[in-house]
Amino acid sequence: MKWFVIIFFCFFSIGIQAQDTIPPDIPRIDTVSVYDVNTGSVIISWLPCDSPDVAGYIIYRSINATWQIIANVPAPATSYIDNTAAGNFHPELYRLASYDHAGNYSPMTLANLYHNSIYVFPYQDSIDCHFAIRLNWNRYINWPEGVKEYQIFMSQDFGSWQLLDVVNGSSNQYYHMDVQDNTSYCYRIRAISNSGKTSTSNKTCFYTNLPNLPLYINADYATVENNSIHLSFTLDTDATICNYQLWRSKDGINYNSIANYNVCGQRNFEYTDNTANIEERYFYKLVSFDQCNNVRLESNIATNIVLKAQANEEVQNLLNWNAYQQWLAGVDSVYVYRIIEDAAPELILAQLAGSTSYFDDLTNIVMQNPSVTNKFCYYIELTENMGNPYMVKGRSKSNIACAYQFARVFIPNTFSPNGDEINDIFKPSTAFVDKEGYLFEVFDRWGNIIFKTNDPSLGWDGKSGGKFAPSGTYAYYLKYKTLDGNYREKAGTFNIFFP
Repeated sequence: MKWFVIIFFCFFSIGIQAQDTIPPDIPRIDTVSVYDVNTGSVIISWLPCDSPDVAGYIIYRSINATWQIIANVPAPATSYIDNTAAGNFHPELYRLASYDHAGNYSPMTLANLYHNSIYVFPYQDSIDCHFAIRLNWNRYINWPEGVKEYQIFMSQDFGSWQLLDVVNGSSNQYYHMDVQDNTSYCYRIRAISNSGKTSTSNKTCFYTNLPNLPLYINADYATVENNSIHLSFTLDTDATICNYQLWRSKDGINYNSIANYNVCGQRNFEYTDNTANIEERYFYKLVSFDQCNNVRLESNIATNIVLKAQANEEVQNLLNWNAYQQWLAGVDSVYVYRIIEDAAPELILAQLAGSTSYFDDLTNIVMQNPSVTNKFCYYIELTENMGNPYMVKGRSKSNIACAYQFARVFIPNTFSPNGDEINDIFKPSTAFVDKEGYLFEVFDRWGNIIFKTNDPSLGWDGKSGGKFAPSGTYAYYLKYKTLDGNYREKAGTFNIFFP
């Protein structure tokens, strides 16, 4: 009987064990971290199950939003390296299940308790127009104790890793400010839980090729062409931020924008100001703006040359003009051109810079051509010195300014027609007088007309009736028309004598 009881108990015990259907506990993930930054492999760590008969663990990874088995790890292992992971390209999500020796499987880690690797990726960005590298990452989730902070590590030009900054556990973005151009920056993010657990992200690198603001703008010239002011500027072709405005001022202090220019890679910018009055002085400069519309660079000033011409009583024309501003190499030479009627411009002065005025003496012109027009027009041309740092030699022309000489008449008070070819003809000396409407008469002492002509080039030879008139006093009358169409008269007396 005793042996029967013992045998019955053993068979009863064996029957109970064979009927074990209780699954082990659900594994609790401890941390997920990128294991190899070169391959993107991920290491998963978990806490041992409290169940005494755990035989192993099933590891699931989310692939295309579907959970799939990637590994079966026998107990007592509590970590696994996923060499098929792509942690360098996106976050990896993991869940676990356990199983016992009887073949019972626990459910997967609850859907709201899966863990993920951290994936960080960089962007080029700016804050307040300061260039920066913006780091974005997915937050680490489902540590029961939560995330305390994220540590940001940086390596510049593949040097040693340095702690760049620490941000709070709710962050998933960071701006690395004031980065250098043409520099490699690599980053890793490390999450720290409130209990000291860690998870490290992938390594991500970024090579800076920052947008370039122009380093220079040269105002080549402001010149008058076809009754407009034509402008030229030399630009920095390496600039990749090419927001320009053309500013104009009448006083050199208060400027207004008159044109925009937004093309990169061009060496020159030219503009014709058709709204300008070429007889007024203007100040121009080309201004560069950054991406936040802040002024970053201004060119030197370019000024048009305004010429004024005025006739005086000395048969001269006075020319005045403003100095040119602001060629970087300074003004080299001044050239003054004269235009008479429709003739080609004549260079009448070429000298080094420094002068802003000139007297044009017309005496010789009048003597050689008494019938010359009274209209004399001029323009000034200035050139820049050699040595402009941008290999430009500016050239600027002024407006055309005209001076109108007054009609001039000189009548001698005596003459001696004795054949010595000195003062043998009595006639008015005229300049800037119209040939039409001209009348010159000579009278004897009794008021008789003894000479008359409508030709300003002719005069009285002192004869009356084919004979020389006697010495004495005679009268004259002159009527002429100025070149501006006004008639004038003049009368008086003169003397004849024979030495």
